[in-house]
Amino acid sequence: MTEQDRKKWNSKYLKNIGNSDPSEILVKYVSLAPKGKALDIACGNGRNSRFLAQKGFQVDAVDISNIAMSHLADKDTRINVICQDIDSWQIPQNRYQIIINIRFMDRRLFPMIQKGLKSGGVLIFESFIDEKKEYCVKQNEFLHAFESFHVVYYEERETKHSDKFDQSMYFVAIKNE
Repeated sequence: MTEQDRKKWNSKYLKNIGNSDPSEILVKYVSLAPKGKALDIACGNGRNSRFLAQKGFQVDAVDISNIAMSHLADKDTRINVICQDIDSWQIPQNRYQIIINIRFMDRRLFPMIQKGLKSGGVLIFESFIDEKKEYCVKQNEFLHAFESFHVVYYEERETKHSDKFDQSMYFVAIKNE
């Protein structure tokens, strides 16, 4: 991402900060994760970070938009706001009990996500499916990319969240011990 990306996302959040409800897949499966540290990748307005904090997690919330992050900063001491370009940020190894990635896609992060989760940690991922767009997942991609994980839930279905995309992918898996 670049400064141009930051401006794009800042402009989006200035117009509409977005919905405050946590992701349905997170609400449904958060209880699988042992309490401890959580990572919310490309957290946007922080809706999922706030939910994780309310559930007792210490959350690292990462996003490029300083406008979005300003809505999260200083609101909850359990949330560590990291306003940074994800392209230059490294996920610490063996740190998190849960990592969530909701509607953001960067394949470069896959190995870091695997190493960032502790054994028994939970990965929750939601993305749009589009075979032609680099920032979307391909069908069955996650079943291969995280094949060493125990898959708890996987579904590809019509999306409710976008006018641009027809399909969404939902993935919940536990890192094997």
